[in-house]
Amino acid sequence: MTGFDEPLREVLLQTEDLEWVDKSLAGLSHKMLWRDPETEASIALVRFEKGSGIPSEHKHASNQFMFCLSGRYVYLPTGTTLTKGSFYWNPKGVVHGPTLAQETSVLLEVYDGPHYPERPSFYDNDEDAR
Repeated sequence: MTGFDEPLREVLLQTEDLEWVDKSLAGLSHKMLWRDPETEASIALVRFEKGSGIPSEHKHASNQFMFCLSGRYVYLPTGTTLTKGSFYWNPKGVVHGPTLAQETSVLLEVYDGPHYPERPSFYDNDEDAR
């Protein structure tokens, strides 16, 4: 007995079979792997094309975790640079950015709750800020 009303099941995604979905920020696309509709926690692959990035300072409404699968992704004010194998943790509420992809970069991005306290100006719709 699991104690849950619904039976548990495993889920397997082949990320190569998923299409990259463009966001309203030029050069940014994602493959959503999982999202909790109640907490808004999520796991996604994000891709920044070379020369793109987050154009301004911002903060998140939850903890942000990123693992760099490929590329070179730089936080400009601090020089913090993610390269293949790098793990980055940005605590809830810490202002960071802007960023720049010096090479096309693919990151596994995890949030333990909602992404932003309010939609940042670099997105033109609420869905892209989720």
